[in-house]
This record gives sequence, C-alpha cells and structure tokens, in this order.
Amino acid sequence: MNAGILLVLLALGAIAISAFGRRVNAQPGLLILVAAAAVSFVPGLPRLELDPELILGLVVPPLLYAAALEFSFFSFLRNLRAILGLGVVLVLLTAWLSRVAVDAMMPTLGAGVALLLAAIVAPPDTVTITAHGEELGLTRRVTAILTGESLVNDAMALTLFSIALAATGGEETFIDNGALLFAWSALVGVLIGFALGNLATAIRRRLDDPTLGTAIGLVVPFAAYLAAEEAHASGVLAVVVAGFNVAVESEYGNRRRERLGFRTRMTEREVWPVLGALLESFVFAYTGLQMKFVIEDLRESSEPLGRTLLTGVVLLVVVIAVRFAWVAVVFGRRLLANQSLQRRLQDPLFRKRWDEHLQQVAERRGRTPEIPEALGWKEQTLLSWTGMRGIVTLGAAGGIPLLTEDGAPFPHRDTLQFLAYFVVFGTLLLQGPTLSLLARRLRIDTSEEDRVALEQLALAERIAADAEAGTLPPPPDDDRPGRRGRDGRARRRRRRRVHTEAAPTDPATLDRFDRQREALSISVITGTLDDEAAQVVLARLDRQQAAEQRP
Repeated sequence: MNAGILLVLLALGAIAISAFGRRVNAQPGLLILVAAAAVSFVPGLPRLELDPELILGLVVPPLLYAAALEFSFFSFLRNLRAILGLGVVLVLLTAWLSRVAVDAMMPTLGAGVALLLAAIVAPPDTVTITAHGEELGLTRRVTAILTGESLVNDAMALTLFSIALAATGGEETFIDNGALLFAWSALVGVLIGFALGNLATAIRRRLDDPTLGTAIGLVVPFAAYLAAEEAHASGVLAVVVAGFNVAVESEYGNRRRERLGFRTRMTEREVWPVLGALLESFVFAYTGLQMKFVIEDLRESSEPLGRTLLTGVVLLVVVIAVRFAWVAVVFGRRLLANQSLQRRLQDPLFRKRWDEHLQQVAERRGRTPEIPEALGWKEQTLLSWTGMRGIVTLGAAGGIPLLTEDGAPFPHRDTLQFLAYFVVFGTLLLQGPTLSLLARRLRIDTSEEDRVALEQLALAERIAADAEAGTLPPPPDDDRPGRRGRDGRARRRRRRRVHTEAAPTDPATLDRFDRQREALSISVITGTLDDEAAQVVLARLDRQQAAEQRP
C-alpha cells in the first residue's frame, strides 16, 4: 500500500475513533492507540515509519503552543509554586528514580540510554485530563495546576531528553558541562520565545487581515522551536514562552491599537482546536501502528523479552508511585500546616501576634501576605492519579533517530521505544478508565469555587456594561489594612499609573466594543478581575461585533 494512502487512512480512522470516544465519554487517545495497535498485526500491512525529527519538530510545537494560548497566564502565576514543584522538581525526581530502576533491571543498556528513557517517560500528559476537568469534578485550581504542569513538565523533560539524546548519539555539544548546557538551553530558549512572540505580535497588529494574522500565528511555534534548536537551546521552552507572550499581548495590550483584531482572535479560536485534535489523533494512531514491528524488532534483539517486560512493569510502578509520594509529602504537608495555623488562630493571644506579624510584613512589602489555600486530601488524591503518559512521551519515543552521529544504529532503540509504549499503555489502561470513577467516589465539593466564578463573571459583565455607557473602571483601592506606609503608597501609585497609562484619554474616541475591551483589560492588569471571567466576556464581545459588522 502506498505510504501516502496509508497516511490519509490513518488520519481518517483516528478522527472517526476520536469522535466515537467522545460520544461514549471514553478517552479518545486510548481507543485510537488500542485500535491502531490491533490493526498493526494485520498480515501484509507495511510499516509506516516517518523521519524521527518530523515527529518532534512538527507535532509537539503546535500542541504546546495551542495549550499556552488557551491557558491563563495570570492563573499560571497564581499557582506558580505548585506548578514548578510538579513540572520541574517532580520531573527531575521521576527521571532520576526511573534511571536508577532501569539501571538495576537492565544494566546492559548503559547509563546514557537509561537516562534517555527516563526523560521520555517522566512527563505526564495532564492537558488531556484538564480538557474533561469539569466532567470529572476537578476544582478550577486543580485544573489550573495540571494545565500549567503540563506546559512546564513537557519543556523540562524534552530539554533533558535533548541533552541525553545528544550524549547517547555521540553528538558534540558546544558546552561540555551538563549543568551549564542545561542552564544555557533553558535561558536562551526563554529569550528566543519571548523575542519571537513580541515580533509575531507586532507584525500581526499591522495586518488588517484575519487570514494572514492566523497564518503568522501558525508559523510562530515552528519558528520558535527551530530557532531555539539552532541555537542549541530548548525549542519546547521557546514555544511555551512564545505562546504565553502572544496570548497576553493579543488580549491585554496597554493600548487599544496594540491589541489584536477581533476577527483574528475568532479565527484562531476555531483553528487551533481543530489542528490540536488532528495532531493528537495522528500521534496516537501512528504509535499504535508501530506496535507489531517494535515487538518483532525486540524479539530479534539481544535483550531477553521477559526481562524487558519486567523492566516495563517496574518502570510503570515507579512513575505512578513517585507522583503519589510527591503529592502526599508536599501538598499533604501544606494542608497540615494550614490546618494547624487555622487552629492556632482561634487563640486570641496568638491571633493578636499573628496580626502584628502580618502588619510588619505588609509595611515592608507594601501588601498584606495571604495564606495560600491548601488542596484538600480529595483533591490531592485526584492530583496523584492524573499521571497518565501521552503525546509527549510518544513523540519523544518516535523521535529517537535511527542512526547515531557516526552512522551506527542507535543503541537499544527498539527497547527504548517498547518500554516507552509500555508505560503509555499501562498508565492509560490503569488510570484512564478509573479516573472518572475515582472522581465520582470522592465527590469533591466545587460549590464555593462555582460561586466565586459566578461573582467574577457578574463583575466582568458589570465592568463591560459600565464601559459601554462611557464609564471606565476606577483605579483599584489599595487602602486596605496593611497597605499603608511608604511602600504601600508607592505600590498604589504604580498601580494607578498602570491604570492611567492603559486608559485612553478620551473614551468617546473608542467604539462601544473597544471601550468594553479596554475596561476589561485594565481590570485584569490591575488585579480587579480574574482573567478567566474576562475571557468569557471578551469572546462574547468578539462574536457580537462580528455579527453587527457582517454585511
């Protein structure tokens, strides 16, 4: 069968299975993977094997970029500590323990190959889970943490993967020290992503064509990835930073003329979900079709099949158990500390001393420190069970080159791919079908978050209505207790200056839609309004303006 025809049939079949999975409320990725793996055993079916560089370079960048565009950057900052703990520290811990396990089970692989495999299986695919967060009963904070974690852990794991791949494949690096190379890769990747995000936004602001503006947006993730890789930096980090930068600048430019046209935003809201669904379906289907051939290659290799299977089981247990232990220790400790503080605050004497301490901190920092709300044990349990591996693991496994730099076959490539696929299958089969059941059993109460979300949405509607009538929102009031003093006044002046610079000098010069967008942007930038509520109203304004201007 011609490879082109096979690719078309592969894409169409993946889309059909994905539609069926959504209709029966099952995980489309798992269904596509299992179905494609079964099809791979059809006699006479040729092996479809793409260039490994195409998989990482063409599939991963747009998926991560789309996720960064849709995610609230302000929510990312609010949950930064938890996100970095899961997305950076946990990934490194999982990679280290996975390497130790693989070294112990299969010492013939070598330390470099073991590290490469550890980097491949380290990042969970939590974006797929958050897409069904409301159906599962996930709280908004857990959903935000999981979404931010997916962006950060993918960048961290693939950066580690690139370094391990270069070392194992014999590729020369311009920095011999591994720690310095990692730092260079992360820092330069961030800078390139920030620069290209700004460049893309500046170009699109000068285009009065939603088609061309969307086309430039489609080019950004590939440009960021390739530019960073050419500079020996993290292409994944560059893509994520570019996505965040474009999203914030497109919606919340300080002046009306600096924001993106509403038609371009509407077009992008339709394009990226379609592209993301197509790419995800393709990766799962392509990986499933490799299963028969990977098993055949593994049988012909020198590695005993039984030991390889046992290593896969051990690796599966490690990646699941490490996440449980991390969440229990870190988030559990925060919950206990929060509960202990709340009990001690019931003592009037301790309460008085605590208030005095907060007052002193507020005078130094210019703001009153808040006690972060800890996740309850039910939320922690769900967070622990959301460690399914998916797109990035499959993409990295498929991205292992066939040959090393000196032309020799890449060491243990078939074993690496088999173990990576084993972990993906294992987590999807174990955690995927049971996650919704676990969520129903836990019955997490989201009523308080729902109430706050409705209040924020009502506030966003009120701000937009006032702005439509020609009234911009007042500057935020920072004269609350603990915000007085020289630092508090300086902070208040800074925030008022942001408000003044963001506001147009004459609201009458703006049409009613731009007045509403201006007011919502000011409210988000100054912290008066949550970004999530503003996005709902901004999307509605775009639709209304498009309907009114339709010929």
